[in-house]
Amino acid sequence: MASSENFDPGRIKSQDNQLYGIQISLKKDDTFSNLLGDDWHTTRWYASRAERDAAMHSIGSRHIFSRLGDEPTLIYTKIDQTAPAGPQIGPQTES
Repeated sequence: MASSENFDPGRIKSQDNQLYGIQISLKKDDTFSNLLGDDWHTTRWYASRAERDAAMHSIGSRHIFSRLGDEPTLIYTKIDQTAPAGPQIGPQTES
């Protein structure tokens, strides 16, 4: 099944008019915030809870090429939200 992952929630077409997201942010002591700022975050949106949860498991797991002792410094937070009006992926209807 193709992923509907997208950074623009208005482009996700969902069966139940709900969107499922993962907000990614930095831990407070992450030195990368010196470059990105203390309030940096990004969100990835998915059309179904199952798709979001599978992605959460995948991105939240330890990378196979990590060195021993490396610890991830990102925080992953699940988000459920009503889909906003906007462009839709898939066939467009004529007005």
